[in-house]
Amino acid sequence: MNRAVIIGFLLTLVSAFFFAVSGPIAKTMYAIGWTPGSVVLIRLTGSALLLLIPSLIALRGRWDEVRRHWKTVTTYGLVSMAGVQGFYFMAVEHLTVAVALLLEMTAPMLIVFWIWARSRTRPATVTFIGVLVSMLGLVLILDLRNSAISVFGVVMALAAAVCLASYFLVSAKDSINVPPVALTGLGMGVGALAMGVVVLVGLMPSGAVAADVDFGGHRVSWILPMALIVVFTAGAYITGILGLRYIGATVGSFVNLVEVPFSVIVAWLLLAEMPTGIQLFGGVFILGGVGFIKWGEARLARRVARRQVVDLAPEAVPA
Repeated sequence: MNRAVIIGFLLTLVSAFFFAVSGPIAKTMYAIGWTPGSVVLIRLTGSALLLLIPSLIALRGRWDEVRRHWKTVTTYGLVSMAGVQGFYFMAVEHLTVAVALLLEMTAPMLIVFWIWARSRTRPATVTFIGVLVSMLGLVLILDLRNSAISVFGVVMALAAAVCLASYFLVSAKDSINVPPVALTGLGMGVGALAMGVVVLVGLMPSGAVAADVDFGGHRVSWILPMALIVVFTAGAYITGILGLRYIGATVGSFVNLVEVPFSVIVAWLLLAEMPTGIQLFGGVFILGGVGFIKWGEARLARRVARRQVVDLAPEAVPA
């Protein structure tokens, strides 16, 4: 394994960890009276400010690309930034962190059906196996025998999954020539403006309390967890982008699955929060199903590539 691949793996692992800790840290803020709307607004605004200078540097001489793809940039900010984070943090308020994250991880299933409907290309058989395994895991995660599970939380987590699917689809577009760091920074800015409107009109209640927070058994100022959320958010996107450049999107998506165990561990340390045994079992099914889905995507890509080679072969033969 060469050095570039090792660096890519490490950066992607760091990105997954940064993403994983945001949910548990946010939940410590809810305990003292903060609301999801306020947490997400500060998270997006702070991240946009942190990425402002890198975004401006990356966009020197490339503002025409932003104007050309302004609809995509706007959608990216509204759905992939404000939508994913807003719905996920609302779900975390009503569900355990692990359950909310695992429900959000059903996004690859949604992508499979979306691409199938748009392209009319049948997914690989392995992909269907992955979908079935993930759906079984979803049923176990919901733990239908447990009437205490929040239906509202489940709906919010699944809405976050829809927005996350959009995030992957937009990020994978080769036609967008806006630099990744700049696309993230602009998206954060659009998302922050959108979340500001949402909070202002009362669609998501706002609430912030300047009080000490129970942070893994230690009392700390609320400034520390909020600063960590902002830094970890910006760091997650930056390390994720750099890591994917080394190891590619397919391998990176597999590595990113470690976000779930990271999140479970952090939630246990900070919140003494653990999913039930059957929910942990369902999580294994969801992660396994996502693995099958990603494997099926890779097989389908190879199949399409071989077909294109065969179709072009006669043209390569001289007359």
